[in-house]
Amino acid sequence: MMEQRKKLDNYLDRVCAEVRAKGMHREIREELSGHFQDLMLERQQLGATEEEAQQYAIAQMGDPQVIGRDLHRIHKPRIPWGLLTAVMMLSAVSLLGMGAIEAGTSFNPALSDLTMRQTVYIILGIAVMTGMYFVNFKLLQRASGFIYAAALMAIVASLLLGQLINGNRHYVGFLGLYFDLVGYSPYIFVVALTGIWTSHSFMLKWRRRTRELAEVALLLLPAVIYAAIRSLPELVVYLAVSLTLYVWITRRWITAGLMVITFVSGGAIYVWNNLNLRDRVIGAINHNYMLNGPGYLNRRIHETITSAGWRGYGFGGAEEGLPYAYSDLFPVFLVQCFGWAGGMLFIAAVGWFVLKMISYTRAVRDTYGRMLILALALMLAIRLAYGLSILSGRMPITAIPFPFLSYGQHVFIEFAAVGLLMGVYRRKDMLPADTSLDLTMDA
Repeated sequence: MMEQRKKLDNYLDRVCAEVRAKGMHREIREELSGHFQDLMLERQQLGATEEEAQQYAIAQMGDPQVIGRDLHRIHKPRIPWGLLTAVMMLSAVSLLGMGAIEAGTSFNPALSDLTMRQTVYIILGIAVMTGMYFVNFKLLQRASGFIYAAALMAIVASLLLGQLINGNRHYVGFLGLYFDLVGYSPYIFVVALTGIWTSHSFMLKWRRRTRELAEVALLLLPAVIYAAIRSLPELVVYLAVSLTLYVWITRRWITAGLMVITFVSGGAIYVWNNLNLRDRVIGAINHNYMLNGPGYLNRRIHETITSAGWRGYGFGGAEEGLPYAYSDLFPVFLVQCFGWAGGMLFIAAVGWFVLKMISYTRAVRDTYGRMLILALALMLAIRLAYGLSILSGRMPITAIPFPFLSYGQHVFIEFAAVGLLMGVYRRKDMLPADTSLDLTMDA
């Protein structure tokens, strides 16, 4: 029996030596061992001795190096070409739009080098994306508590050291670049919460009731901070993503429902009692409400979209004066330049990008990796959906940049998010399925 075990181990070692995905070695050994035992039992039932059955089983399994190479091809890194292509397409559209703004602007020197600056941001963003692509996401899960604390520290740093840019005091300068740490923090929080909520150690640390309270507390703390510093766009996006993750991971529908009712009711009361916010909502719905007030931008959007036609004004031919064309109203500007046809192609590209991200959640077997893709995909998809909803002219305008397209350093965190998402997909065949995680277990 010991001799049989030794020969089998030697065979499995030779197979695994060809497979670079070490995370799959245990699963491969278990699968081949089971197959080996089945072949031996089958031969012994026909009257063969143990030694003869062993020789037969090894002969039937084949050359270990050939099997190892075949398994390596199955479990090698995967490049998400579809998503990478979509990101490059959106980046190209961003540069095209910036060039059109420059070509159609003659009176504002501040917009004269938009394309060059955006090119620099995109190149740096691609460098960040490449770095995140090679990060082992399983290591992030172990560091989730530290990541959560880092997001809290980023907000504190922005409040203490932030500089006022475009009416926002959340920017912290570094090497000549300014980073909106509060704007970045929702991405960091959801990555941290995904790792914490799917961690075995977190679930085994407390009994179920205590664990539920800890989960809710970790979810609510960032929301309370965003509300306290009046970062309403970050609050809304963070809650939309974190609550979706909370339900998906914990399956606690009642708790999540109560939180949703509380936040929606509280938000509605806050907006109604805040004269500025109330006017902006009413102005978005009724463009004739206070003609030079809150409804002005929405009316301009409606006029621009309806007058663009199928062909638009062409590259550099758009009428000057559309405010915030390079940032908040960038999708509107694209329709103004390239018409409804260009707008439909643009919407199709964005839709393809979102579908590609979401489709990857089904391709990954690891629970944490699957939830991490979902978190990052939702974070980007909600921002993209809001940017497209502005085209309706009925959406209140707020400081949520359009991912990858509108001007600014926000592209760094967006490229980082996509890089991490692609890195999870890269290892989808290099890790065994995490079937032991019971998210509703009572410890």
